[in-house]
Amino acid sequence: MRLKQAMSAIRAYEYEISRAMLEVLEETPGLQLYGLRDERRLEQRVPTFSFTMKGWHPRQLSERLGGERIFTWDGNYYALAVTERLGLEGKGGMLRVGPVHYNTLEEVGRLGKVLSKIVAEKS
Repeated sequence: MRLKQAMSAIRAYEYEISRAMLEVLEETPGLQLYGLRDERRLEQRVPTFSFTMKGWHPRQLSERLGGERIFTWDGNYYALAVTERLGLEGKGGMLRVGPVHYNTLEEVGRLGKVLSKIVAEKS
């Protein structure tokens, strides 16, 4: 019983953090988000988001974010067929960020601020 309650609480929080992440990513100019974006369908996904950003190679962007202590992954995450179908495999794949139950909404907000700073630097 307690395990089910705990899992339900984690899922509810992950839904909340997904909504915040979706908002941050959709507000970022030049960012192309892949996957479900409809807030009404967030229960059908986990809070892991893949995207590309105009003017940035995924590895370069991942390293830049890492310099700000925001940890991401770049590449195809063993989903080679997906990145090939999207035409991204030869371009370094995508960047992936995955907040979960131990991350905070403040961290998602900080990602948004850093992405805004990165966009401003390229302008």
